[in-house]
Formats: sequence, structure tokens, C-alpha cells
Amino acid sequence: MELYYSIGEVAKLTNISIQTLRYYDQIGLFKPSYVDKKTNYRYYKDSQLYYLDIIKSLKYVGTSLEEIKAAQQFTPVQLLTFLEQQESVIEDQINRLIEIQQSLFKSKKQMQEQIAINVFNEVYEKHEEAIRILTIAPEKLNASYIPNSYYSSLLKTLEIENTTISSRYGCMFKYASYRNIEEITYDHIFTPLLTDRYITNLTPEMDVQTTPEGRYICIAFKFTEAMYFEQYQKLRHYIEENQLSIIPIVYEIFMPTNYAPNETDEFIVELKVKLT
Repeated sequence: MELYYSIGEVAKLTNISIQTLRYYDQIGLFKPSYVDKKTNYRYYKDSQLYYLDIIKSLKYVGTSLEEIKAAQQFTPVQLLTFLEQQESVIEDQINRLIEIQQSLFKSKKQMQEQIAINVFNEVYEKHEEAIRILTIAPEKLNASYIPNSYYSSLLKTLEIENTTISSRYGCMFKYASYRNIEEITYDHIFTPLLTDRYITNLTPEMDVQTTPEGRYICIAFKFTEAMYFEQYQKLRHYIEENQLSIIPIVYEIFMPTNYAPNETDEFIVELKVKLT
């Protein structure tokens, strides 16, 4: 003899609310075996509960109700194909979450490094890990002015790639003796890449590079045009005076000190040169 359950009993047995069961009936996803015409009470066969298990399983992996309703008409072979497709969707979501976690970790590390700078206007040494960067080669651009169009190009590329954007920017120029800031000409402008994703949509001027791991000689300061050249001279004097062996590339990192659009712009600049 077939057992029948009221909607309340089904709710308790399956841990699905009465409101949800009524909604499933309304949209034709899971209808009762019969409805008492006098009382309008819904009753479900014992064998029907199996279909609720399928609905719950598919909902658990993120399948929409519309897709579940369509899947109810599948043959076992079609259902297998559908589940494989759902598995692929879940794998994509997992990979995306891993990327987000990775970008959060790197963003936190950048902030920790910035907060850890407690010596300004003085030369210091520190260890740096290798960092992937997206670079663009500018045309005759010096340190006294950087048009936002270069940063916008980097941002646009990262947006097309659907990857996380860093709030930190940098530049690279040759380590040399300069007479003034106008003589410092950038070879590359860059932004750190916060994930390991392969970047495909590169313009001819762009490249993905990796800054080398190792010990760096550094100086940090609050940016003004006058302060910039003074601090570069101080860094260079320290290197020459101590006869340090270096790779002749200066990495310049711009770090904002506030993130409110209505606040006065203020940046910390760190200049660093890798020791050999």
C-alpha cells in the first residue's frame, strides 16, 4: 500500500520548508500526488521523495530551478552529460575563487610591505620576492610627469582579461648619473599582476615581466617633484660610496596613502635597485 504524506510531513522529512514546497508546486517543479478538493491539502506519495533528493542535490551544486526543471525530462545519458557540464561550471567557479584568494593575499602583502616602511628619506636594504608585472613602454617619458593614459592602458588590458586590478603602479629607468629630474627617462611603466593568469590581450608596447627576487637597496619618501630627485641622488650616493655591486635598473613604486577621491592626493614613492 502506497504511503502518503501531508505537506507538513514532507517538510519535516526532507528539511524543505512548506513555503518552498508550495512554490515548487506553483512552478511545476515538484507537484503533490493529489490535492484534496474540499480542504485544498496537498499529499505526496512516499516514492515521490526521491525526486526531492535530486532537486536538492542539483541545487547544492548551484543549478538553477529552471535548469533542474528541464533536467527532470532527461534520459540517464542526457542527465550524465548535464552533470558533466555542471561539474565544468563548478571547476570554473573554483578556479575563479582561487584567483580571488590569490589576489587578496598579494594585495594584503603589498599593504603590509607599505605599512612596514618606517624609515623615510634614508637608505635601507630589504629582501624582495619575484613579482610578475604588466609593463608598457612609453615614448620619451620622464619622471616629472606621467600621463594617465599609460595607466589606463594597463587597466583596460586587465579588465579585458577579467583579472584583478592592483592599486599600485611603478616605473623602471636606467641607473645613471642625472643632472635633474627631467633627464630621468622611463623605459617601462608597470602594475603588479595579482594572479598567475596568463595575459593574452597585449598591445605591441606591452609585455609581462618578472622583477627578480633578492636583496634590494631602497629609499622611500613622500612624493614631491623636488624631493624625488633629492632622494634619488641620496640613493645613488650611498651605492657609489659603498661600492655596491648592482643591476643598473631602478624600480620606482608609487603607493597611495589614502583612497578617498575627495582627499588631497598623497603618495609614498620607493626607489629600489637590486644588489648582485
